[in-house]
Amino acid sequence: MEETPKPVHTLVLDTGAIIKNEPSVSTLISKADSLVTVPAIISEIKDAVTRSRVETMLMPFLTIRAPSPASMQFVTEFARRTGDLPVLSKPDLQIIALTYELEVERNGGDWRLRKVPG
Repeated sequence: MEETPKPVHTLVLDTGAIIKNEPSVSTLISKADSLVTVPAIISEIKDAVTRSRVETMLMPFLTIRAPSPASMQFVTEFARRTGDLPVLSKPDLQIIALTYELEVERNGGDWRLRKVPG
């Protein structure tokens, strides 16, 4: 029997979704081929119950990866030009940069993305 492809190739997870467990880990796994986040997101989880759930249920399916300096520079400059930089935390920028980087890798470049705001 042929397996139906999942609707999402890669989901980049931020702290909120992980802490709230909404959608659930099982839903995330059923919808995406790959779950990814940055190291800072995992370190933001302080609650013992949440940390235990993440370590036992999510970590076996989660790739932890830092974005490259080039990706960080690109999104930081982009956010500076849009005026968003002052309200974005370092983990926010890392999540955006990792998402940008994965898009470039998956699609052979940034041709689907804006190079400048507007």
